[in-house]
Amino acid sequence: MKIKTLLTIILMAAISFARAQNNNNPRLGELMNAKNPVELKKKIEKLKQSNVESDVQALIDYYAQKQDEKGYNEARELIVQRFPNGVAAFEANLDGVYNESNPDINERNFHEFEKKWPTRPAGVNPHLIDYARYYTARSFLGKNRPEKVLEYLNMIQDANYRTDAYSYAATLSIDANDYVLGEKLIRKVFADLAKRGIKEPVDEEVTMTLSKLLYLNGKYEEGFKYAEKVFKKTKPSDISYRFVAETYLNYLLALNKLKEAYPLLDARIKSGEYTTDQMAKFKDAYIASKGSDKGFDEMINSVIQSNDTKTNAELTKKMISEPAYNFSLKDLNGNNVQLSDYRGKVVILDFWATWCGPCKASFPKMQKAVDHFKQDTNVVFLFIHTLETSEDAPRFARDYIADKKFTFTVLMDMKDPSTKKNLAASGFKIQALPTKVVIDTKGNVRFKSMGGGPSADEAFIKEITTMIQLAKV
Repeated sequence: MKIKTLLTIILMAAISFARAQNNNNPRLGELMNAKNPVELKKKIEKLKQSNVESDVQALIDYYAQKQDEKGYNEARELIVQRFPNGVAAFEANLDGVYNESNPDINERNFHEFEKKWPTRPAGVNPHLIDYARYYTARSFLGKNRPEKVLEYLNMIQDANYRTDAYSYAATLSIDANDYVLGEKLIRKVFADLAKRGIKEPVDEEVTMTLSKLLYLNGKYEEGFKYAEKVFKKTKPSDISYRFVAETYLNYLLALNKLKEAYPLLDARIKSGEYTTDQMAKFKDAYIASKGSDKGFDEMINSVIQSNDTKTNAELTKKMISEPAYNFSLKDLNGNNVQLSDYRGKVVILDFWATWCGPCKASFPKMQKAVDHFKQDTNVVFLFIHTLETSEDAPRFARDYIADKKFTFTVLMDMKDPSTKKNLAASGFKIQALPTKVVIDTKGNVRFKSMGGGPSADEAFIKEITTMIQLAKV
């Protein structure tokens, strides 16, 4: 029943605001407009005693908009206890589907939900069960059970949402390394749209998803036309340009269109945002564009030196020096781990959570960083799972790490029952996930950065290597 993070409660506030706008609940208005604290307290107590579900729901909406986690959780528990057959209880029962990552448990939860709720209470959003079908389907992604993904997606009743769900699942299939299924799903999107007389998706991200999946499945000739079409429509100032340009560049390289690839490849190399494969083909692209390799060695050496100098200078400016919080946390085997255990080593902390998409997106690069420093006994990587209130958080973390075959040391920063805080996250003043912290050999924080870091593997490894080198000094 408890919510996960401040981000979740902000989301709930938005939902509550929309509900209030649609339902015009006068009780919520009375709470929001109350100026006198004594008067407000009386109104809250009165609503707590009410036998009308919408009254208690107004209390939930009020706490959500005020971002009061304690009040919100208490009101949510109250409404389910008092109205076990009501709207809130119906929605709460769906939490077992929305928040479960294990597909078999998720499927069981979904079927138990269907048995308990053969009909939905009046006032329930009719799309909620379709959402549950989608969440059950997505939990099977990457588990080599494509028939289950399709089974639950095909159960979705709303035709428009079913098409969207195919698209959402196709996008997630890329992260799940489920490329064949992903291509099948995204083709269903195009087929659905064609039945409605729509020749191509309005949202170009759908076209790019098809292009990306065709590339991953080695269908370069077919996928190239989609990548080229979107690239020509995208401006360098657009937020999506970087992703679109990289996909287009990869197609050019795969099809050996080296002369066309050179301008894009040159820009990526000079920015430092390049992959190993792109660097390997840079000389051939240079020759295709210039006619010979004259001047290439001098140019590439200058670019690499310039990038190294730039990275070092930028990171040196970002260096800080403050004592690191000496946490004591349990790993996934239940062993206690303290930061002070690693005094004399450079420690990289990666604060993450299983619900955090950007965290998980950065993990393949973090695995490469872990592998890169595997032989250096003076460098330690610790992945701190935090800002998760569920008691099942260790299982969620363990299942995810095992499923993806990451070789990470994971520590659980569970919410302290007395302070109601995630102590490690609080100790390091973590404001968003993912956040990486680099601690030097004397136990001082030297770097603290939010986000996943550079998108290209080579630039990512270069940045984290430079931070570690600076922290060793």
